[in-house]
Amino acid sequence: MQRIAILALTGLLVLTACGGEDPAPGGTGSPGTSVSIPPSSEQASGSPTIDKIKARGRMVVGVADNLPGVSKYHQDGGKHSGFDIKLAEVIATGLGLPKDSVRFRSTTEATRLSTLESGDVDLAFGGVKTSTQPQIGLVGPYLPVHQDLLVRKGTSSVASGQPVCVAANTSAAAKAETVTSRVISERNGDTCVAALRAGTVTAFSGDDLVLRGYAAEEKGGFTVLGRELTSEGYFIGIPARDRALRAKLTEILTKAMADGSWAKLFQESFGIPAPTPPSVK
Repeated sequence: MQRIAILALTGLLVLTACGGEDPAPGGTGSPGTSVSIPPSSEQASGSPTIDKIKARGRMVVGVADNLPGVSKYHQDGGKHSGFDIKLAEVIATGLGLPKDSVRFRSTTEATRLSTLESGDVDLAFGGVKTSTQPQIGLVGPYLPVHQDLLVRKGTSSVASGQPVCVAANTSAAAKAETVTSRVISERNGDTCVAALRAGTVTAFSGDDLVLRGYAAEEKGGFTVLGRELTSEGYFIGIPARDRALRAKLTEILTKAMADGSWAKLFQESFGIPAPTPPSVK
């Protein structure tokens, strides 16, 4: 009898414990029902790109090598510097990663967006203004720019007929033709700067912030004329379908522009007071 009483009491305790458990959220609580609990925000962000970055523990960013002030690679130190580099670190911390977790991959005008499309990089920086590829989306603008003229110190204007250099594979030639009938296309900005230094061209036409970067490197030998030939902006290239990534980047950029950190990065990179931040979309 004592053995039967103990068994009965044990069975009652088991039944009571089972009856007191709350069913999982969204479940029915029926015996034998398997309830799938959705992953937390720490497990999945809703963005395939962000999830990949966090799983890897680092963010891979495509950048330019020869846009001084914006993004430039230094052979002697083996590192990049410029506004894009600092902003990428801000984005990394906004995603919950340390800023030194960013890895920079050198890209060219021709490969910048294709490396994003292939998945070799997570984000594309480096003077991106437009994209005709449906797989590529753009977030920004994060940096306002306009086409201007870099000249030797002491030059106050560029006359029609004087030679003006532009970098190949850019949109600068069309606007440069409104200044002069002699537009010379060279391989890149470095080649144009060499021609300007040698006196074989009167000016180098390109994005004003890049021209300011070259002027800073020349230590007073060059100056930017202040001709606003266009009004444009730089964007971050992302996978077009990743809407959660777009929303998160917009949030990070908007916060940086509102709290003054964007203006600080701008002044550190270009040595001039920051303009009014652009409206990110």
